[in-house]
Amino acid sequence: MSQGQMTRVIVSIDGCHPFDGARHLGDLSAQRYIWEMMKKQILLTGASGEVGFEAFKELLRREDHYKIRILSLDHPVERKLFKPYLDQVDIVWGDLRNPDDVRQAVAGVDAVLHIAALIPPLADHQPELAWQVNVGGTRSLLAAMQAQNPAPRLIYTSSISVYGDRLANPDIRVGDPLIPSDGDEYAKTKIEAEQLIQNSSLQWTILRLCGILTKNLKIQPLMFHMPLNTALEWCHACDAGYALVQALENDFVCGEIFNLGGGKQCRVSAREFIEEVLPLYGLERSVLPEHAFAIQNFHSGNYIDGDELEHLLKFRRKTLIDYYDTASLRVSPVQRFLVGRIPKAIVRNYLARISEPLKSIRENNARLIERYYGSRQIFEKLVRGEGVS
Repeated sequence: MSQGQMTRVIVSIDGCHPFDGARHLGDLSAQRYIWEMMKKQILLTGASGEVGFEAFKELLRREDHYKIRILSLDHPVERKLFKPYLDQVDIVWGDLRNPDDVRQAVAGVDAVLHIAALIPPLADHQPELAWQVNVGGTRSLLAAMQAQNPAPRLIYTSSISVYGDRLANPDIRVGDPLIPSDGDEYAKTKIEAEQLIQNSSLQWTILRLCGILTKNLKIQPLMFHMPLNTALEWCHACDAGYALVQALENDFVCGEIFNLGGGKQCRVSAREFIEEVLPLYGLERSVLPEHAFAIQNFHSGNYIDGDELEHLLKFRRKTLIDYYDTASLRVSPVQRFLVGRIPKAIVRNYLARISEPLKSIRENNARLIERYYGSRQIFEKLVRGEGVS
């Protein structure tokens, strides 16, 4: 069909003569109206998160193809974040846990990028809330999508945490068993949500994200849950967001689960990564109190089959070197100098104080000691510098 014929078809609305329809459109030209009608309406959840905001920006870059709607909590932080985009995006201020808000957000969309989730450490501290958001919210979203005809397509972000502790076997593939680490409620919610999606009647894609590199990476208690010999595969937040939008137009990812990682150029051990980053902030590598790190029961590894998704979506654009270079630029020489002047003992004591594995030792919490170290005896061997078999 020619563009002129298409114009006549679309402008002939409600039985009007084509020219009457064109006049009815007012100042909006028929051609512009056509392109607006041809755009796909995309619902994005979790748009204020690191990966979600990168996906949001990528959708904006493709505004010739997409109309964007987001479901976001009505909170001052979110209001401020999206204020510059109010004329470019349709915002439903609501809660993923509220079925009415979800139905309003889903109405009329062609596809959903479902990124919203309660993540660690908050998911660890408030597991009931994590289940309400990550599972209950996903269930409401699926119900609203399946009630629509035609039903939208779903792109869902899961996590590498579903594979559990892989210290002994860090090479990960999609078909591997899903055995979440002890106490990892977030991973359990992701496994449950994946099952709900696979049991639905929707066209779906599940992407299990590896660790995400963001400009806000910092020393925090969660870091000490990770054994220093953990194999890490990272992906830049911008690359992950790009992959999600790329998946919208790729039929080969439908009905499939993929591991999303940055590939070989984004792989490193936890020890190597931390020791590379510390000097960027003015800290010596020797400030690390090694016994403050757990020795088991975390997650992560290398996505051996990750190239399959890269082949389809071509999303990898950045490497670990890019991250180190960017992180270095964010800290001024003066800041680096001042941090370096802090006595090493003070830094070590601070790191030991925020370590949750060490907190379990101080409080003699037998359950958590077993989770992080296996036993107090093993921990004491670590402190003495003895090897642990």
